[in-house]
Amino acid sequence: MTLQRVSFVVPGEQLEGTLHLPATRAVGGVAVLHGFGGHPDQPHIVATCDALADAGVAALRFAYRDHQPPRMTLASGLADASGAIRLLKAHPDIPEALGVVGFSFGGAVAALVAGRDSRIRAAVLAAAPARFGDDEKLKPIAEVTRTRARVLLIWGSRDTQVPLTNAERYAAVLSQARVTHRTVIIEGGDHDFEPAGPRHKMTERIAEWLREGLAS
Repeated sequence: MTLQRVSFVVPGEQLEGTLHLPATRAVGGVAVLHGFGGHPDQPHIVATCDALADAGVAALRFAYRDHQPPRMTLASGLADASGAIRLLKAHPDIPEALGVVGFSFGGAVAALVAGRDSRIRAAVLAAAPARFGDDEKLKPIAEVTRTRARVLLIWGSRDTQVPLTNAERYAAVLSQARVTHRTVIIEGGDHDFEPAGPRHKMTERIAEWLREGLAS
């Protein structure tokens, strides 16, 4: 695996990120989105990117423009994630098989990206709230039903911040829209999929889902 510093343009500024490139030819590229008030160096974000690269999937992690202090909105998160997808699409070492992974707030953003970008083949919503804030124009649970991607819903069994009922709501609308999806519960994991054992299982399931979805 190789770590590559990259940058991409978003409205009004330029963001920097870290791209985890596989040792062999990548099967595709994925943007990995952190949660509200989080950052791209959090253990569960780095572990996910490492697992993806080990599975042959290039993974890009970055900080939203408003991540500190947390002033993030779904609109700005969506714009930042779209910039990351554009970078992956243009990268010479990454085929045009694209995916998105989002944790918590990032999962809500990932739902929007998957619903709006027809190039996304596989998406992961990890502990994603079905609704975030009071923005009536951006509704993740409604927009994700338009996706062409395979959607993995993954939650820790001990998550008390975003209860499993959110996964059930996503699963219900995806079933109604006939979107291919699966729900996975990681036993013993909390909102950030701690401790180490559950986190390892989480990264394995995400890497399997994305490699299969991007390589097909």
